[in-house]
Amino acid sequence: MPKNKSRVLVSIILLGAGCYFGNGSFAASSIEGIQIYQNEHLSPAHKQKLAEDLSRYRHADNVWDVLRDEFSLPHYEDNPAVLEKIDWFMNNQDFLLHSMTRAAPYLYYILQQVKKRHLPAELVLLPIIESGYNPFSLSNKGAAGIWQLMPDTASGYGIRQDGWYDGRRDVIVSTRAALNYLAYLQNFFEGNWLYAIAAYNTGEGNLLSAIKRNIRDGRDTDFWSLPVAQQTKDFVPSLLALAVIISHPEKYPFHFPAVRNAPYLAQIDVGEEMSLKYAAALAGLDYTTMTTLNPGFNRHTATTTPASTKLVLPIENVVQFTENLSASTFNHPLHLAHYKNSPRGMPSIETAFISTRKTKNINSSITSVSPQSYTLQPGDTVYMVRADDTLESIAARFHINVQSLQAVNRINNRKLPIGKELIVPTHLASNHDSIQPGDTIYMVRHGDTIEKIADKFHTTAAAIRLTNLVDDNSLVEGEKLVVPTHFSG
Repeated sequence: MPKNKSRVLVSIILLGAGCYFGNGSFAASSIEGIQIYQNEHLSPAHKQKLAEDLSRYRHADNVWDVLRDEFSLPHYEDNPAVLEKIDWFMNNQDFLLHSMTRAAPYLYYILQQVKKRHLPAELVLLPIIESGYNPFSLSNKGAAGIWQLMPDTASGYGIRQDGWYDGRRDVIVSTRAALNYLAYLQNFFEGNWLYAIAAYNTGEGNLLSAIKRNIRDGRDTDFWSLPVAQQTKDFVPSLLALAVIISHPEKYPFHFPAVRNAPYLAQIDVGEEMSLKYAAALAGLDYTTMTTLNPGFNRHTATTTPASTKLVLPIENVVQFTENLSASTFNHPLHLAHYKNSPRGMPSIETAFISTRKTKNINSSITSVSPQSYTLQPGDTVYMVRADDTLESIAARFHINVQSLQAVNRINNRKLPIGKELIVPTHLASNHDSIQPGDTIYMVRHGDTIEKIADKFHTTAAAIRLTNLVDDNSLVEGEKLVVPTHFSG
């Protein structure tokens, strides 16, 4: 590998966005509704376009209102099976809220994919029934991902599955496959969507056999009359019940998590194998968020495959990631090899140890420094010094104090050379918007579950899940959780 600056080619794909990048250069059009452009770094025009996308996202309408207007199927609101499922959801709103919160980053993208195929908008809700929108969900029959695709079905739709990567867990890839499969089922059953949705659960062969049996016995062949498994009998009315609840908020009061009707995510092709922990540091994200947005990669190796897959990031982290990636060198001490050789995949940096203490001012710096060896933490940021940067401006940008920044990087003077890479201990500021006075920062230990942690701190499992957007399948040993003990009794 050359020892000069990395010349990694970066390809950015804004999910669902229509983009123009100035200087006479348009992003490549795509029938997938995804825009692609390539560059070694972001030009000012690119940065401006991303800023506009982010501003549009922050001011967009609520996607639940849009989704409500897009529904097209009959919901059979008076059907006893649908009414029973409505009652279940209204009595289990914690499940519903957690599922919708997990769905939030992907809802806009999935809705665009549904509309592109001219499919019913109700299908956006199907992963709530299948998996609670948990991309790490794995059934006892081997179905995986938010769409609960079986291995053979996924392979038939071109989804790669190997020791590094399982595309069934990749929300972007699996959504395309699942919707293509649903479009096939619609055609197979000549436009009968209740049949198609039921067949998604039980298979077209099983459903066709049930239809033929009723024809042979002289019985009705509408979905409600078919002799199918109980799971399938529950599956269709559950989806319809969700659509009814969303369609009538005045009748079924529920606090929907805010989801913007605008692209939130971007895909980035880094062009090389890279540790997800290293990528998280470059992007200024905590490791849990990075793995949640990139669930297709093996959680144990935490690496991407060379040049064949793409990272998913929030659009607000694209500029920071691409600039830091462009500035990094292949032989940088934070690069992949050092992640593989270090305990838990994290390199040891001979700088300073950062300890945390609770303060009443949540938005202020919460660090104190002692001269020990510092270990790069998930959520830390690798930052390249730019013209006009000062220690004060960098510290203010990342909500830490100047003394911590100096200690971590062993900077004795205030002058910063342009291009110097700094480690910014932003993990200390992670989740600061979620922390309330009296809450606890807890490090996940081996064998922990959400219930165990909740019992330990006399709070509820639901509160921990909703505060951190995690469940037992996404707990990572050594990661820090905010335990909302401020209201525990």
